[in-house]
Amino acid sequence: MKNSIKSISLFLLSGWMLVMSSCSDLLTTNSSTDITDATVLESAANLNMVLTSAYKRIYFHGADRVYAGLPGLQIYTDLSGADIVCHDNYGSTQVQCYEYEIQKTRYTDLASRIWEMMYNAINQVNTVIDYIDDASGEDAYKQQVKGQAHAMRGICYFHLIMNYQQTYAVAKNKPGVVLRLSSSESNDLPRASVEECYAQIVKDLTVAKEMLSTFDREGQWIINRDVVSGMLARVYQVMGNWDGALAESEAVYNRYSQLMTRDEYRSGFDDVISNGYKEVVWAVKFTDTDNVGGATQFNFWFNQDPSYGEGMTDGPIYSFLSFFAAPEYVELFEETDDRYMFWKREENPTVNIRTKWAYDKWKHYGDANGAKQGNTRPEVPLMRGAEMLLIMAEASAHLNNGKALEYLNRLQTARNVKNLTAAPGGDELLEAIYVERRKELLGEGVTGIYDLLRLQRPLIRYGEWEGHEAGHYSWGLLNLNNYSPTDARPYGMYPSNDYRFFCQIPEREIVYNEALTEADQNPFSGQ
Repeated sequence: MKNSIKSISLFLLSGWMLVMSSCSDLLTTNSSTDITDATVLESAANLNMVLTSAYKRIYFHGADRVYAGLPGLQIYTDLSGADIVCHDNYGSTQVQCYEYEIQKTRYTDLASRIWEMMYNAINQVNTVIDYIDDASGEDAYKQQVKGQAHAMRGICYFHLIMNYQQTYAVAKNKPGVVLRLSSSESNDLPRASVEECYAQIVKDLTVAKEMLSTFDREGQWIINRDVVSGMLARVYQVMGNWDGALAESEAVYNRYSQLMTRDEYRSGFDDVISNGYKEVVWAVKFTDTDNVGGATQFNFWFNQDPSYGEGMTDGPIYSFLSFFAAPEYVELFEETDDRYMFWKREENPTVNIRTKWAYDKWKHYGDANGAKQGNTRPEVPLMRGAEMLLIMAEASAHLNNGKALEYLNRLQTARNVKNLTAAPGGDELLEAIYVERRKELLGEGVTGIYDLLRLQRPLIRYGEWEGHEAGHYSWGLLNLNNYSPTDARPYGMYPSNDYRFFCQIPEREIVYNEALTEADQNPFSGQ
């Protein structure tokens, strides 16, 4: 029998687990190696350690920049779109992702980064789900642990299906990903259909929501009923289930409706837990023990204060001096908008840096009180009330219930937009909602290619020309269609649904999973 990525022994599981010294610092404790396999399976408390290890995996999966856990995927999603311009300073996966280098094919290890991250977490939570009912412990406690495990499995499968196959509306009958739902299941399983994958995601999240109905979490990194409802809203949004999307997003928004003030939105997005921002539904804090080093979104935006200097070690944290905002993105905003935080590094000696738009949304001063080279230990938001309000607006527009414009204007007013959208409905209103998502949520993992894929839209990037020097770098266009550097106004594009947006199934899975053959591989390109 082939030995697929699913194979993880209980011996290794016990080596990954964490000892809990207190509920407040679960993610910062050391690993345990002195717990026997039997003890792991028989104790609900120890199975909760397995769950906590899975949390660590999805939050701090290595230091691989755009693949570094969920915060890394927030970079990945928007960097692959049109609104971020990426310099090739100190390149690596962030530049490769921006370039659409031939990186997602089966023969590169980059094609397996998301796959391995998510399936390793799935394997761990499958153990929790399989054994928790018969383990020792209070029933209420076991239900809370099991509910989080179901939620995490649903979240992992959602990220997998979004990255390894076209969107639900056009691909329901196409092969999705491998559904591994038990720790005792065969390693050799075929790709389930996209429709089957989404049905399982909804099932896991629905079960989790019920199990966590009375769960009172002790930290915003912990998945609770609100996080589950927010994830269901995202899933239903992709599926076009607008009644479901509205109900779930409304349930979350009603509890997180106090939107950030101007000062809060402009504070850097790095202390969203410590500052107690009321609209933050889900967030994770990086610490000295649990972090991805210099691979957070805060290390990539070239927005350090000019007074520090222009080098990667000159600012308050180590910086890769990479990300700028595309001019087409800047043009979406009125200058009075609270979110208008764009400026240019006019003193930089390099023309292809000083012409680009710096953006201050993601900004962190480290832990050195403004001195140079503090640590990068920020708090990263994973879900906010503003996103839920925008899902409410989009769902209401599709349902034609008369509320969509009210919801959109509510967010615009909160952000000090002067020219409020006036479109009463139809495509014009939907387009305004999509634009507002881009303005509000850049870098939060739900715009960029997330929206391009679910809305079946092309990727279009405009390059540099006279009067448009802030455009995309040539290396962000070379691998796209239609690009010619000699054009008066060069641009590059991928058509909607193109397979170059997606990862291929990793070579290891094809080779070692006996249920898969060469015919099960995603195309490299085309629709």
